[in-house]
Amino acid sequence: MDITKIIIVIFSATGFWKLIELLVQFKGQNRLKDAEIHNLQTQGNSLIIENYKKWSENMEKRLEELENKNTEMTKTITEQRKKIDKLQKYVDQLEEEIKPYRSSTNE
Repeated sequence: MDITKIIIVIFSATGFWKLIELLVQFKGQNRLKDAEIHNLQTQGNSLIIENYKKWSENMEKRLEELENKNTEMTKTITEQRKKIDKLQKYVDQLEEEIKPYRSSTNE
């Protein structure tokens, strides 16, 4: 019986230490997984920030382009308004010049 008890004690001790080893490995694997998840989240956040930064820069460029185009269009409209006013004055002048001829033809 002594040999049987010794064998049981040896197997029990070996099993106990194996159990402790498995628990330590499990805990280490959980920490590793948590660290990997945290790393992936950090990388994802970094990509989101980088994409937002690029989007903002592109929007600023587009806004600047639109402002420049708006300025050009405002200049064009102003020039066209001046031409229209000038032509309207010319038309008014011509109407005044032909007024006497109209009144004589109506008689």
